[in-house]
Amino acid sequence: MLETSQGVNSVEIAVNILAFVASQNGQARAIDIATGCNLSKSRLHKYLVSLCRTGMLCQNEKGLYSSGSRLHTLANHSSYTYDPVNALNNALISFRDIYNHSTGVVVFDAERLILRHYNRSFRNVDIDFLPNTPVPLHTSAAGQIFMSFTHYQAQDAEQAQHLEQIRLQGFAVRYHPAQGIPGAQSIACPLLNSRGELIAVGVTMGFFDTEAISQIAHQLVNTVAPLNQQD
Repeated sequence: MLETSQGVNSVEIAVNILAFVASQNGQARAIDIATGCNLSKSRLHKYLVSLCRTGMLCQNEKGLYSSGSRLHTLANHSSYTYDPVNALNNALISFRDIYNHSTGVVVFDAERLILRHYNRSFRNVDIDFLPNTPVPLHTSAAGQIFMSFTHYQAQDAEQAQHLEQIRLQGFAVRYHPAQGIPGAQSIACPLLNSRGELIAVGVTMGFFDTEAISQIAHQLVNTVAPLNQQD
């Protein structure tokens, strides 16, 4: 029986640490992990270093530990079916972990755009969204991507030119506040299948400096682009 065989104690401790972090709404302080897992601070530190190094955990700017990008990838892994939306979300979690900007995945569902996944940054002040929040078509960066990469008919020549510019540059930006999220900007880019059809939209949002938006946009495009044409 496996239960009576000798195992690897360090593996069991690592799993207990991951389980404890998950039980704390996905974020925990090192001191609380040490107490909850009955470990000394020095011993726990070695595990946290390895778990962060392997992407199973990550540490934010406030010192809290949360699940890392590799753990999300394993959780969503399927040996039989490639899920492009989950793959996009995993890439955006990594983007969030590297650049500390909130990210999300927008999909078209039941005749509307919705924010299917949302990954909040680790900043003290940022935007929060509920699951499946509706996304406005005309006033959002994701909506601009949707209009640019589908058969949407532009309402006038000015809008047609704007959508063509978005197609050429590969991303859209909402520079001005939208209702409900004053002072926040968003940047979006498309996830396309092998036929060039829109699958979903990758988004990053937050309180960006205007001069930084172009750099952030290209970082987002470089994160999402390798996932295109993998359906």
